[in-house]
Amino acid sequence: MKIWTIIPIKHLGEAKSSLARVLDPQTRRRLVLAMLADMLKAISEAPSIFKTAVVSPDNEVLDFARANNALGVEEPGLSLNGALKLAISRAVALGARAVLLLPGDLPLIRGVDIENITAMATSERDVVISPSKANGTNALFLRPPEAMDLNFGGESFPRHLREAVRVGIKPRIYRSTTVSFDVDEPEDLLELKRLGPGTNTYEVLKQKLPVLEKKINS
Repeated sequence: MKIWTIIPIKHLGEAKSSLARVLDPQTRRRLVLAMLADMLKAISEAPSIFKTAVVSPDNEVLDFARANNALGVEEPGLSLNGALKLAISRAVALGARAVLLLPGDLPLIRGVDIENITAMATSERDVVISPSKANGTNALFLRPPEAMDLNFGGESFPRHLREAVRVGIKPRIYRSTTVSFDVDEPEDLLELKRLGPGTNTYEVLKQKLPVLEKKINS
């Protein structure tokens, strides 16, 4: 069973604009690539995954993905769901029988999380969903890869649950603090002080954490 992971990344100039109040553009660019590096490392530790695709309009992101043994899929500025659909089509053309969709801001995800998610899928038609801390979707496993429509964005977790039921699949839910944690708001950067040592993401931020604490708490 060829399972692919797919990670969408915005153009680096636009990524993590929600952190603009506390991080300069260059640090945000480094942060995005560091989180991607942490995710690709975790995926490499998950034997169930055959290949990873990173879909992005940014050549620097695509080159980074290829340098880390992932397939770079260029997209021309599509919506998030449109970019994911494009990458799914590419993966299917290359033999994917299932896909695991992951947003690009999960620096704490572990190989064991990925193995647990894929192990929960025991049927020929299966959906496994892992919610974010804000009721979004931080992991979506689909077998077959086009089992249902995508509804990423905002509080997408309940929408994905409803969509799975609509197409006749009983969704399975995977809950994990290492998957539910994503980096969306300035306060999340402070959580990395506690949760992130040992990650590339933490290394990017550790020198800035004292200043960040003052900015965020002011």
